[in-house]
Amino acid sequence: MKIVKHYSDDFKREVVQHYLSSDDSMQKTADKFKLAVLASVAQWLRKFGGEFRTAVMNKSPEKPKTEMPDTYEDMAKRIKELEEALERERLMNLATNKMIEIAERDLKISIRKKSGAKQTKK
Repeated sequence: MKIVKHYSDDFKREVVQHYLSSDDSMQKTADKFKLAVLASVAQWLRKFGGEFRTAVMNKSPEKPKTEMPDTYEDMAKRIKELEEALERERLMNLATNKMIEIAERDLKISIRKKSGAKQTKK
């Protein structure tokens, strides 16, 4: 016979608050509060987690701002740097694609996802 435990909303909030304010994993949190089911923490987090979110937590991180060059020479220098970075990335992409092609050919394994591939049924 399965024993079902019912927890109060206050207890659930306490578990969620602990999980959000500590570095503990869901498993550690469940163990600490002696919860029979690990999924309870995730379920309660969805239900009560919004109560503990602060403005800082909801704030999206700002991208670092790059200053715009003032002079024509600075702009030309920046364009040159960006073109060189783009060329390096293009070459890295070509090398990666070539490596994948060689691995697929020599090792006879499929690395790239085929579009419209059929999913296996379980």
